[in-house]
Amino acid sequence: MIAIRMRFLTGRFHATPWGHHVNEGAVEYPPSVWRLMRSLVATFYRVFPERAHQDEGDNLAVTQLKRIVAALSSPPEFYLPNAVVAHTRHYDQDNKGVKFFDTFVGVNPEDEMLWIWRDADLREEDHAALAELLGALGTFGRAESWCEAKLLSAEDDDALLAKMDGEQGINSRPLAANTNLAGLETMRLLLPDANADADKLFKTLLTETAKMRKGKQLEPTGTRWVTYTRPSDIFKPRRVRKPKRPETKRYTVARFALSSEVLPLVTEALPMAEMARFAVSSRRADESYSLALAGKTEGEGKPLREDHAHAHFWATDEDADGRLDHLTVYAPREFDADDVDALGRVRVVKRHYKNLPDVRLVLLGMGGRDDFAHVPVFRTARRWRSVTPFSLPRYASRGGGKRARPRDLPEAQLRRELRLHGLPEPVSVMPLDGYRTGDRREVRWLEFQTRRFKGEQGYGLAGFEVEFAEETAGPLALGFGCHFGLGLFEPVRD
Repeated sequence: MIAIRMRFLTGRFHATPWGHHVNEGAVEYPPSVWRLMRSLVATFYRVFPERAHQDEGDNLAVTQLKRIVAALSSPPEFYLPNAVVAHTRHYDQDNKGVKFFDTFVGVNPEDEMLWIWRDADLREEDHAALAELLGALGTFGRAESWCEAKLLSAEDDDALLAKMDGEQGINSRPLAANTNLAGLETMRLLLPDANADADKLFKTLLTETAKMRKGKQLEPTGTRWVTYTRPSDIFKPRRVRKPKRPETKRYTVARFALSSEVLPLVTEALPMAEMARFAVSSRRADESYSLALAGKTEGEGKPLREDHAHAHFWATDEDADGRLDHLTVYAPREFDADDVDALGRVRVVKRHYKNLPDVRLVLLGMGGRDDFAHVPVFRTARRWRSVTPFSLPRYASRGGGKRARPRDLPEAQLRRELRLHGLPEPVSVMPLDGYRTGDRREVRWLEFQTRRFKGEQGYGLAGFEVEFAEETAGPLALGFGCHFGLGLFEPVRD
């Protein structure tokens, strides 16, 4: 008995049956013996050229290959793993944009296909030569079909025979006269003629397909068609339970450097943060729901009860040149495994809100807050200064008059926000007119974009320098839009 085990490393088998055009969407499953023979001959001449080009009269390697081809000429039986049929589309721009379908069989890369010749046999040296050829095969079908093929040993053959009538039994074989076709379907495979001369058959295997077509030859010389059966539900995909993710380290911070032909201005901190959040969310597996990124319960969409524990996206200007150069994503409730995967795979933020170049994200690292103690927003300091405007969460009122509301000026709202975030009462609060860059240029708060994409905005803008009695650890992000970069404070630069 001869038995070959084969699996496709990328999960794809690209092969169009003989006589069909690629755009017909037909697939060859099971593969034809003729395809296997041509692949073995091609591998022989590609991998062992020194053996192939010896004198024809006493070329023992070629003679040995002819014996192998003759032994494999009889119709085999198959075990075919369940698969799916899929395709990709390609457009030939050099040929007026003609469209081509590349149809392929998709299989689980871990599943194995078995070829079995019950009545065939090989000499010991031929068995070793076939094993060597299969080990060097590399691809089977078109070049995209990376494969791993192995010739089973005698011990493997005995174990295989014991399994043939079990769960992994033969499910594709030549159609016999008394075959019950219930639950089966048929297809034709190209095989060598049983009575073909070995030398003529080998010569045909060396003939290029293009030469046959040029000679208007519909079928290779010395071949025949054999009808095979296979299960009618062979292309019904199996449900595979997704393995549970192993426990991974929990992260609360992800840091990115920003790169672009034109970096965003500091005034674009809010839209940049919103687009970054969208980019990360869209990279999650199957765009599944994330509590840390959304900040709302799934289904009802209610805000999470824990205050400000979901993700903050802060785009910052850390070299004080007036342009954003870093992105910090911080979620006190910790990112789940899918969040970590999405943060690791996000590469670019598309600036849909303006006709400007995209911003590339370079991941600098992920970890806990202590791992990023050097980052300005996580430092410890007594004096903190606004780097983005504090957007008032409530209407400001100056008070006065008989029916006026109590005073709720920007400074009072800032102090309330500090208390709500569990921060100490400041000893002094000094208003600021704008953001000061390294060259002393001042960007007024009114120049910042403070309206979110869905139309929401706060009730006025202000900026402050806050001083505490003792060293206070960041982050300080307060007021409306604090999860998207507004109301952000950094330690006062010396």
